[in-house]
Amino acid sequence: MVTLHLKSKQPERYDGSRDYQIIDNWVASMDSYLAITEAEPPMIYHYLNTIFSGEAATWFRFNYSKKEPATVTWADVRAALLAYFIKPNHTRRLRDQWAEARQIGSVTDYYTYLAQIAMQLCKISEEEFLDKFVRGLKPNTRTELEFRNPETLDEAVKWADTFDSRYYRKSQRSYRPFASNSYQDDSRGEPMQLDVLQTTSQNTTAPIQIDAFKTESPPTKLTKLMDEERQHLRSIGACFKCRKTGHMARECPVKTSTLGNSRRQ
Repeated sequence: MVTLHLKSKQPERYDGSRDYQIIDNWVASMDSYLAITEAEPPMIYHYLNTIFSGEAATWFRFNYSKKEPATVTWADVRAALLAYFIKPNHTRRLRDQWAEARQIGSVTDYYTYLAQIAMQLCKISEEEFLDKFVRGLKPNTRTELEFRNPETLDEAVKWADTFDSRYYRKSQRSYRPFASNSYQDDSRGEPMQLDVLQTTSQNTTAPIQIDAFKTESPPTKLTKLMDEERQHLRSIGACFKCRKTGHMARECPVKTSTLGNSRRQ
């Protein structure tokens, strides 16, 4: 018979965290490590005196510094540690969380949350887990699962996830926050102001306003410039063709044919 000599990695130092999962995982690591190394008193005392840090180190020295190392066993220290660092009424708190658990996000997130509680309680049967899982699902998903009546937890999770994903994804696609003819904010900004002159054929007595600074669309044909219009363009140094500033009519890059009748400046 060949005996294998395993070289195990030492557990991380425990700092006194009261998170149950951290405590439970650390204690399990210590159980395996001390079993593999076959540690016995008084070496257990000296090893434990190096593996604690922070509040846990203070706790250990307070309770065991005056004890004879040969009398300190891991079983006694483990029981005392769990009694001190695990929060009071821990099991009751877990039961309350189990009872109040409901699906809010995805099926996977809901199942994972229940599984974490069940692993800490250690007394949840698969039948109880299955019943709780179905009861806490979203209403439509729960109805689907009750109709299918899954016999195992794996079936329930698979069917619930498939239905939930399809049903709620379809609902989100068809959802509209407003009716098709309702008001929606227009984020395109103010209507563009063109700098072309008003070119209607209708007679008007209102003064003609010229904007020589904002031209974004192609100009249309223009009527003959009135003296008032010509004087205004000349006063601001604007082109008689395109009505923009910065150049004269003879230097205008816009083709004359697109402007209709124009005058030399």
